[in-house]
Amino acid sequence: MAKRTKIHKVIGAKEMIGNSLKEKRISMGYSIADAAELTDFSKSTIINIEKGIATNLDYYIAYAQALNFKLDKLFDIEVEYKPRFELPENKKNRIFLSRKIKILFNEEDFFSNDVSVNDIITRLEEKKEVKRSKKLSTDVSRILLNWVEDGTIYIVEKKGRNNIYRKIKSK
Repeated sequence: MAKRTKIHKVIGAKEMIGNSLKEKRISMGYSIADAAELTDFSKSTIINIEKGIATNLDYYIAYAQALNFKLDKLFDIEVEYKPRFELPENKKNRIFLSRKIKILFNEEDFFSNDVSVNDIITRLEEKKEVKRSKKLSTDVSRILLNWVEDGTIYIVEKKGRNNIYRKIKSK
């Protein structure tokens, strides 16, 4: 059986958006019936949008379009911007490492020639960014394989269990 995704709510966000739409409608002199006619939604849907209980974002956007309410103004609401959960330490370390490799990629054009995991680790050691370990080699490999998947680099060749990577040239 498929795993059900939990629905996440940003407390108060839809209510604030709905209230903004209601205020805009009233300021334009429209009744709920007028808004329903402008959108081809039922009156109960308009009421649900304005109360912030409509579940589909498309309803809010379509209503805003009908009122000529620019989305940047509509979504200018007070919400706390932060992740719902903290990343585990090992993932934070991988992101740190990924950013260091990205600097080699962007600023040093390190991937314009054939590059191995060992070449990357050696360069990062020279810059005093990392200390060599078995885990480091595995982490760098994972990062590079993700980049291959993303289409940023490709595997030029395999030498035993080691891959050789290169930057994909932009067209």
